[in-house]
Amino acid sequence: MKTIHNILLLTDFSEVSESAAAYALKIGKKINSKVEILHLINTPVEWSKLPLEKEKLYPETKAEIGNAKAKLSAMSIDFSKQGVKTKESLIFNEGVENIPEHINADKYDLIIMGSHGSKGIKESVIGSNAQKILRRIKIPILVVKTPFSSDAFSRIVMASTFEKNQKPFFKQMLNFATDLEVGIDLLYINTPYNFRETQQIQQMLSSFCEECPENDCGKHHVDAFNEESGIQYFMENSEAGLFAIATSEKSQLSRLFSPSLSEAVINHLDIPVLVFHLETGSR
Repeated sequence: MKTIHNILLLTDFSEVSESAAAYALKIGKKINSKVEILHLINTPVEWSKLPLEKEKLYPETKAEIGNAKAKLSAMSIDFSKQGVKTKESLIFNEGVENIPEHINADKYDLIIMGSHGSKGIKESVIGSNAQKILRRIKIPILVVKTPFSSDAFSRIVMASTFEKNQKPFFKQMLNFATDLEVGIDLLYINTPYNFRETQQIQQMLSSFCEECPENDCGKHHVDAFNEESGIQYFMENSEAGLFAIATSEKSQLSRLFSPSLSEAVINHLDIPVLVFHLETGSR
């Protein structure tokens, strides 16, 4: 059963946003999902309530809005030509910090956004607000840093501590992978402060693999000083094209699920990172 029906693509029309758009187009086309393309303009006044006769007082803003509408229309036409239904959205805001309030989490199944390379998530497609989106929007978010690669739809590496409370995350990720017809590799990072014997790790991984179609999941573990370095080492030696991780604000959960780790992983991996959000009540 298809689980991704509506995709929200965040764009600022930059080069990295074009890369994010390519992923949105590919996913939308592959699983017949609708894509809403959203652009935010930081206006000096509350533009939506500004009388038409006063718009001329802000010529630069008016020109920026006209340019944004033209670019959104061009993107929408391109998507439509390739069989993907789209909707254009332009938000006027006195500050980008409030954009999470504009995103209805019940309306979308996936958000796709860009991040500007080594500058990190704080300098991503919608500026410093990207970090707030990752922490506050409780639906899956795909963060893209590099041009589109078909390798992203080969295999997904899912990192987790593979405790029972992470089953909901795994089911979401499994549904995503099934939609895209992508194979799954499970990755456990064995750290000194949360050390487990190999046999115990294999048992945990196998219990998750039982839910995979035909039990077809790769099972891997890496010994490392911390999760971030272990993930980076494994991914440098992996042919997977997409990485998945879950995050939660709940302090009792493993550090693997802290927002700061998810952001660090995004900063250091060049491949797309899919961030899921573990419900705070999941224990």
